[in-house]
Amino acid sequence: MTLISIVIGDNESMQLFQIEYFVAVAEALSFTQAARRVNIVQSAVSAAIRQLEHELGSELFIRQGRSIRLTPAGEAMLPRARTILADVQAARDAVDAVRGTVRGTVALGTLAYAGSVDVLQILGTVRRDYPGIVIKLRQTVQGTRTSLADVRSGALDLALVSVPEEAAPDVELYPLHAEAIVLACPDSHHLAGRKRVSLAEIADEPFIDFPEGWGNRTTVDAAFATSGLHRTVHTEVVSFTMATDLIREGLGVAFLPESALQHGQGAGIRAIHTPLVWRIQLAHSAVRQVTAADRVVIGEFRNLAADASLQVQQLHSE
Repeated sequence: MTLISIVIGDNESMQLFQIEYFVAVAEALSFTQAARRVNIVQSAVSAAIRQLEHELGSELFIRQGRSIRLTPAGEAMLPRARTILADVQAARDAVDAVRGTVRGTVALGTLAYAGSVDVLQILGTVRRDYPGIVIKLRQTVQGTRTSLADVRSGALDLALVSVPEEAAPDVELYPLHAEAIVLACPDSHHLAGRKRVSLAEIADEPFIDFPEGWGNRTTVDAAFATSGLHRTVHTEVVSFTMATDLIREGLGVAFLPESALQHGQGAGIRAIHTPLVWRIQLAHSAVRQVTAADRVVIGEFRNLAADASLQVQQLHSE
């Protein structure tokens, strides 16, 4: 338990561990999940938050049965609490740099499918070369939009995302991977013999796609909007496997990364080239300080993706 005190009044002070627990509860909106995150029993987290509220003279959470939410005071405190923790981590990084070591925890969000980005290799390399770094991996269940929000809020330190643009507000994006998006249709489809199609030719097809907010959906929606075209998504899925199963049954067509149809997934399915490109980037907040542990993980991802810009150039030249 970290026992750094921060003076908040003539006779009152808060402990650093109280701030850590507060941030954990605020991000999880659950005392149970926050306790797991900080590796301590729930009763200790609850007691620390109650003591912190007493010292501040204000409630930080509204408790309604098993659900909780931040009060206005809690919302006001959260960004400042994150700043305090970041400053403490920066001090630790400075001391570790003198000793030639790197340590810290990195909360890393990942996609359900990451193309050629080998997340397992990154995890293995960091564990081998930097044993003082702990990577907490979290797979998105709501897509890129939620991951970007979590990076901006500090709930995630880094996240793999799929953004069609080269920039996003308040976020630093490091390009990692790019590949063609193809139109996947069953062998029996009337376009199955084509090598390439335009968006205008397929706008009236029944589409299978991911929910709004997912990176590949955002890329496709933006392309249709830019072209002044409208399409209808008949079925939403959250896995490429489900999408390909529906395509084989003739229930619609889908835009998929070309690599998603490899390794047997494309049996009975034709892949037709389109003008679309699927990109994967590593996101970090542009307004928060990068820790030494963050820099290590960012560096490992970028080492694996040194030719990302070349991939994009080749796709545009085809």
